[in-house]
Amino acid sequence: MKKMLIATDYDGTLRQNGVIDAQTRDAIDRWRKSGRFFGVVTGRGIDFYDTAREEGLPFDYLIVCTGSLILGPDKHILYESLIPAKTFAEIEHAMALYPDVVDYNKSSGTPRHHYYATFPSQKRALQVQKELLKQFGDTLSIFVNGPHINIGNCGTGKAQGVLLVLQQFALPADSVAVVGDDFNDLEMILAHDGWAVESGRKDVVAQSPHTCKSVGDLIDSLL
Repeated sequence: MKKMLIATDYDGTLRQNGVIDAQTRDAIDRWRKSGRFFGVVTGRGIDFYDTAREEGLPFDYLIVCTGSLILGPDKHILYESLIPAKTFAEIEHAMALYPDVVDYNKSSGTPRHHYYATFPSQKRALQVQKELLKQFGDTLSIFVNGPHINIGNCGTGKAQGVLLVLQQFALPADSVAVVGDDFNDLEMILAHDGWAVESGRKDVVAQSPHTCKSVGDLIDSLL
C-alpha cells in the first residue's frame, strides 16, 4: 500500500542531536508537496504547537500528550481525552509514595490531558510502570519515555492517536508510516508495522519491524 501519511516521534527521532537536519526538512517539504500528510506524535504537551511553529516545521496535524490530544494546523482540537480531576489526584498520591521520584505533576483540581513523573533512570521508570499498571491498568494508559512516565486515560496512546488521524484524513490503516525511538513509541510501531530509528533504544530497535537512519531517509525511501 502506498504510504500517504507520516507520523513521527519528535525527540530523538525527527530531532536528532538537538536539530532537524536539512535533508529531513527538504524531504518533509517534498512529501507534502506530493499531496501527502505529515505530522508529529509526541509525549510533549500542548505547548509543542508553539515549538513546532518556532522550528518552522510544517505539519498537517500534531498528536501531543502521548495521544490524549490531537491538534490541527491552526491549533483547533481534533480529539481530546481528559483525566478526571479525582483520578489525577489519585495518581499524584501514588507518585508521592515513591521516595526516589525526581519530579511529578501536582493536582490542580481540574481535568488534565496527561500526567508526567520522572525517576532517576529508565530502568527505574519501567519498574514503577509495572507497579502502576497493577493499580491503574484498568483505567489508565501508562508509558515510559526515557526516565519519564507518561499517563493518559485508558485507550489513549500514540498508536490510537495515529488511528484517529487516519480517520480524520479518510485514509486506510496501512497507508501510514510511523517512526519512533523509545518505549512510548513501541506500541505505535508494532501496531502500524512501523520503523525505529537506528539510534533509538536497543530494545525498541530490536523489536521494530523496520529501521531507518532518519525520518528524512525514511521519506526518501517512500517517495
